[in-house]
Amino acid sequence: MYYKLSNTASKKALEELLNRSFKYPHIYEKKVLINGFEEECIPIVSMKEDNLITPAIWGILPDGYEEEWRVFQNICNTLNAPLETMESNLWYAKSLLSKRCLIPVTGFFTSYLSDGIVYPFYFSRATGLPFCLAGIYTVLEDGFVTCSVITCSADDSIRKVHNIGQNMPVILNGHLQSAWLQEGIEMSEIKEILDTPHTYQIKSHPIAKEFYKNNISYDSMLESVFYDNIPNGFFSGQER
Repeated sequence: MYYKLSNTASKKALEELLNRSFKYPHIYEKKVLINGFEEECIPIVSMKEDNLITPAIWGILPDGYEEEWRVFQNICNTLNAPLETMESNLWYAKSLLSKRCLIPVTGFFTSYLSDGIVYPFYFSRATGLPFCLAGIYTVLEDGFVTCSVITCSADDSIRKVHNIGQNMPVILNGHLQSAWLQEGIEMSEIKEILDTPHTYQIKSHPIAKEFYKNNISYDSMLESVFYDNIPNGFFSGQER
């Protein structure tokens, strides 16, 4: 599961990537570490307001839910929505048809287990530019938006440095982002979008183990750290 993200892109960089303006530009804040276990607000582009970048609470809640975010997350962690469950009768599966969103980030994290010790790895585009994850969302009665990151089976580059899980976030190429937000498309078209491999050049490297300590976030935490007998990082793919 993926409970932490990074978004160090400037407001201008996100607006250029998404070709949209922020609905509330003064509340956007770059974050080296977005900890999903806290009630974090992240930028999204939703089908409802597809001409704007709007804030959403990470951790999707059911339509009509009235209690606190943390109460529901303690019962059912919904930071991720596994692709294999999206056609089930689970309540959030309905969002796949009519409430899809883009979630821009600059990176995400995986974990590598070796000799009883877990090492964190950071994944980002080789260019350092932001990219978009596929997401779903709900709109609550009070107008707040909540969202979840869709995950799929991990590709080879992820598996090399993520041996405690089998999933990865769905990364959407630029040309698929408009299609993802399109109204009225059939489930077969949605599946085709989700099944299309991204073509970004992705790099990964190990980072300091302080990453696992609660509430620790500092500017240099994304820098590469060398560990004996641990993969030292990979490049995968070629952007086109």
